[in-house]
Amino acid sequence: MSIRVGIVGFGLSGRVFHAPFIAKQAGMTLSQICTSQREAVLERWPDVQVVTDADAMLTSDELDLVVITTPNELHFPQAKLALESGKHVLLEKPSVTQLGQIEALCRLANEQGKVFTVYQNRRFDGDFLRLKALVESGELGELKHLDSRFDRFRPVVQERWREQPGVGTGIFWDLGPHIFDQVLALMGTPDWIHASVDTLRKGGNVHDWFELELGYGKTRVRLGSTPFEAGEMRRFNGRFTQGSWQCFGLDAQEDALRAGQLPDQEDYAGTPQRALCYRAPTQDEIQPAQEESIAAGQYLNFYQQLTDAIEGRGEAPVSQNNACELVYAMELAMESADSGARQRWHYTAPF
Repeated sequence: MSIRVGIVGFGLSGRVFHAPFIAKQAGMTLSQICTSQREAVLERWPDVQVVTDADAMLTSDELDLVVITTPNELHFPQAKLALESGKHVLLEKPSVTQLGQIEALCRLANEQGKVFTVYQNRRFDGDFLRLKALVESGELGELKHLDSRFDRFRPVVQERWREQPGVGTGIFWDLGPHIFDQVLALMGTPDWIHASVDTLRKGGNVHDWFELELGYGKTRVRLGSTPFEAGEMRRFNGRFTQGSWQCFGLDAQEDALRAGQLPDQEDYAGTPQRALCYRAPTQDEIQPAQEESIAAGQYLNFYQQLTDAIEGRGEAPVSQNNACELVYAMELAMESADSGARQRWHYTAPF
């Protein structure tokens, strides 16, 4: 029996990052979308039922899974209502902004026997998968220093809810969960975090810049984002004991989806990323850079894993422990930014 799916919200997230994959996912049916944009939905998905009452949708007996893509302040109450109503829940990032809330949702999901997970789609970016393979294979030796950045050129404040004061608004809670989740998935929990989070743009009302350092024994990781990068973004720079690896730009999937491509098209996300690999067997044998073309990843794999988890064939793509650790990490980073001091990690996820 197909999993009946409803999406709450039809902004960028619901329209670009969820609806195309649900519609193409074997074992799922895109049944309902809750939005006031009826015409926009029916133009793309004419067989989908458009509703305007979110609470009625979250409690409907006609759905098995709800995908919540509303503004951050609504995430906790809507996810709670859906779980209490016997639904599986996929929550857009950031899931919530308080550790107690994410733990409560996990406990409720377990009590109800339902799958609850968070949409960390950047785990399925081609560049991250290549970095993960380099770390796990030891091809370049041991990773000692990693830079992971998500920079943009947006020097002027925009009129949108993410750039207005509110729960989880600002660039740290927007892009931070992407790159923070990647490093937690890659390396586990750090020993400590040291963060600086600030507002640099004229007229800015929320944080628009951040730099974080994470300690893993004798390995260091730096995460950051700036709205003032007008040149080519160096997404990753991994320094290993036997070489280094640099990757530029972004996985092509987001641009492809924004342009209206669907994940089953032959030319979907066909633009590769540029990367450079420097191999150095010894400090006296640094070889010329080898250019790599990194193919886009596949966000559809997230939905395949979610389908398998709901049907009892595997684990959710983001575990409950991972979801809790990320919220704790974000809170700990804000504590560091507020105090100006390094904060040690003292959390063990309970699930």
